[in-house]
Amino acid sequence: MVTSPSKRPGGRMLRSRARTSGMDESVAFKLKEHQRELVKQKQDEGLARFKRGDAAVNNDDEQGFKKYESYRRESMLPAKVDDLRIMVDLRAQSIILPISAYAVPFHIKTVKNVSKSDEGDYTYLRINFVTPGQLSGKKDNVPFDTPDATFIRNVSYRSTDARHMDALFNEITEMRRVASKREADRKELADIVEQDQLVLNKARPLTLPEVFPRPALEGKRVPGGLTIHQNGVRFASPLRPDQRIDIPFSNVKHLFYQPCDGELIVLIHFHLKAPVMIGKRKTKDIQFYREASEVQFDETGNRKRRYRAGDEDEIELEQEERRMRHQLNKEFKHFSQRIADASEGRLQVDIPYRDLGFNGVPSRASVLLQPTTDCLVQLTDPPFLVVTLSEIEIVHLERVQYGLSSFDLVFVFSDFSRAPLHVSSIPTSSLDDVKQWLDSVDVAVTEGAVNLNWGAIMKTINDDPFAFFEEGGWSFLQGDASDASDAEDSETASEFGSDLVEDDQESTEYSESESDFGASDADSGEGSEEGEESEEGEDWDTLESNAAKEDRNKRLERGEGSGDESEDDEKPKVKRSK
Repeated sequence: MVTSPSKRPGGRMLRSRARTSGMDESVAFKLKEHQRELVKQKQDEGLARFKRGDAAVNNDDEQGFKKYESYRRESMLPAKVDDLRIMVDLRAQSIILPISAYAVPFHIKTVKNVSKSDEGDYTYLRINFVTPGQLSGKKDNVPFDTPDATFIRNVSYRSTDARHMDALFNEITEMRRVASKREADRKELADIVEQDQLVLNKARPLTLPEVFPRPALEGKRVPGGLTIHQNGVRFASPLRPDQRIDIPFSNVKHLFYQPCDGELIVLIHFHLKAPVMIGKRKTKDIQFYREASEVQFDETGNRKRRYRAGDEDEIELEQEERRMRHQLNKEFKHFSQRIADASEGRLQVDIPYRDLGFNGVPSRASVLLQPTTDCLVQLTDPPFLVVTLSEIEIVHLERVQYGLSSFDLVFVFSDFSRAPLHVSSIPTSSLDDVKQWLDSVDVAVTEGAVNLNWGAIMKTINDDPFAFFEEGGWSFLQGDASDASDAEDSETASEFGSDLVEDDQESTEYSESESDFGASDADSGEGSEEGEESEEGEDWDTLESNAAKEDRNKRLERGEGSGDESEDDEKPKVKRSK
């Protein structure tokens, strides 16, 4: 009997039901329709946001040939240049090379690399320069204001003074390293702005004592006090008053309070608009926390345990910890609300919803990501994660297909100059919850079965954003998702269809084999006119006579016998056994 597909243990109905578990069909239909509207809205906003021929961003770091000035006047050259020797001027960040009886200065930023080699009695020093067409080792057409200008690609010098050549090589290499580090630091600190000066309260300010800062200040880890002033807050170390952290309200983008329910710490977190330097670190997230559990009762040597027996002390400890956590939550929540009140409406306290949280890997380890009213945050373990929902252009879910235990999530920001944020290894059991949460905050969500090359996608968008939205915008992600789901359904259907075909083939083969057996039985009973007689069976005398007839006919065909019936009597009788 062939089982119907709806009743098979691996049937399509059960598989599709397992895939959509937790989400009703009507809810899924409404979510899909709402997402179509959101994607179309994003496309309309993109067309209105960009004009034809506009670029999404003006990349300040775009490669170009820059000019560097070593000396403004000839009189500023060192006095020893008349010797026409190679010189290294650390103050001017330049090297002076003798070329055709002239002392020619070159800024260190124009030096691409330097090499030294020994051949016989001579030591060769080769200096390669940065020229248009070979910037950073890439053969690109770097623009220059004078197309007909002539550039020196490299120069080589040889000398029998190997020690002097070694000293020049080391000096030039060290100067290049220092210049590269200075340039990297300049780019790193380019987005740091000068904050407003903190206006201190003349009266006694409200203070939250015994809190630890993150990132930590230099030196010993000691708790300090967080005080509220007129236009910001200040944290000061009790050991070194010069070590303090000032956070003006004008530079705070989000203010979070996270209780210690299910956590080991209770904290107040500031997400800044512009990064600041804390010690030697640049950061946009500063938090102040206090540990929720204090290990003050020793299980073996504490006096309180000597006079108690049973579980009374453990019950009391649990009750004491609950009271302490409740008091900590109340204290930190009250202080965060006072910070919001002091900001005169510029800040609102945002609290993570732990019930809506889901696990994922935004950087190195799997952490609990918790939605808030305006953000998606991870504030427990550094590096912290704060994603502002209003800055999201679209969210794409990758590796969403049947059989995988996890999927990836990609945040694409409205500022296309920002690289998309990837959160990987989210359990598939959280898929419906993540989609419903993003849909509830009006964030466009698409999904696909494979990982996309977001570097190439963002480059295409940045090159011509108007053309991108004119050709459909983010609809290609929806197309991939629908195609993937259709392909998955068809693949599932084909799998089930193949199972059914195999079952049909098995049943067909079985019926054919039965017919074959019936035909052989009918053939063996040539004397019977109907197949029913063969099924009923014949007695042994009939079988013996039939066998004798077949043997006689075969011998007649071969011409071995005359067909006398005496031969039939000479044949040994078949012994019948009951």
